[in-house]
Amino acid sequence: MTIAILFVINITAAVVYFFEHHNNSQQYSSYGDALWWSIVTVATVGYGDIVPKTEFGRIFASLTILSGVILISLFTATISSVFVARKIKESQGLHDIDFTQHTLICGWNAQVEDVLRIFDRFHNKQMQIVLVNEAQPEKIENVINAYQHIEIKFVRGDFSRETTLNRANVKFAAASIVVPDAGSVGADEKTLLSVLAMKSLNPKLKVCAHILNRENRQHVKRANADEVIVSDQHTAFFLANNILYPGAAQVASEMLDYERGNDVHRVNVPENFIGKTFGELFLEFKRTKNWTILGLVNEEETVNLSDILSHDTSAIDAFIERKFREAGINVAEKSGTRVNVNPPFDYIMQKKDIAVILGTIT
Repeated sequence: MTIAILFVINITAAVVYFFEHHNNSQQYSSYGDALWWSIVTVATVGYGDIVPKTEFGRIFASLTILSGVILISLFTATISSVFVARKIKESQGLHDIDFTQHTLICGWNAQVEDVLRIFDRFHNKQMQIVLVNEAQPEKIENVINAYQHIEIKFVRGDFSRETTLNRANVKFAAASIVVPDAGSVGADEKTLLSVLAMKSLNPKLKVCAHILNRENRQHVKRANADEVIVSDQHTAFFLANNILYPGAAQVASEMLDYERGNDVHRVNVPENFIGKTFGELFLEFKRTKNWTILGLVNEEETVNLSDILSHDTSAIDAFIERKFREAGINVAEKSGTRVNVNPPFDYIMQKKDIAVILGTIT
């Protein structure tokens, strides 16, 4: 269409210049004047600063005006249809995502909106989220419009399939949350397949998986999920502690309730506290910011025993693995995050330590 418009502009300019140059040289003194007239006429602007005066020039100008109306209308309609089709594909979850360093949320249940509310509340920059599920587009559209601080896009399809994950641009994503679909059968198996697919497409992707059955935890960890959350894994703690230590469970519950205002964050340790004791940092944070340090995390790369053992089923490897299992050590499980809860006051702060605090960050 663009080529057709350029063709008409140049042809009409050349023809009108041929007819007008000798009889109307004051206005059509050069081909540039004719080209300017042609552009203005085809674009249906019609300034009137240059007009043909010969009979043939006016006849050709009339044809140019009609051609311009048709071509510009077709051009506008084509551009509009492209944008409308793109918008429809996006709303239906059929469009390829161009985000990078974004977060995938795979699956759909009631907890997804809770996760989005937390992201929306604790944003420090606009997050880019891609929802990957098989929910109805109308339901997702309402969710997308509900949050101001998150940029949300939707990919509809089976998140355990590579084609769907590729449309979500998983190869350039930073993290992924996998949740079981509400009311689905075999949800943990689908979670396992999705973790395997995501890690094969992007080994550096940080994957946090939510499973329903505790027995499937080790299988998902072996698939290289970074973190695995089991449904109701803390229920026994809250039930027992409400009887044994009344109030203790309520404190823990309030710490985890993001609507109460007692927020849990992670903050970098100031450079001037590296090499000092944990007690000094604890007192400084409490005195100056009213933050309570709950613990420290360290995200240095870890290597587990299964990385060291050979992949052939030798008797020595099998013996070592069996002895570790008998001792209660899982050789296949690893996590990139080392956690130090309630460290002693004389602990020396390391360069890679990150403080997990209870308090409000302004």
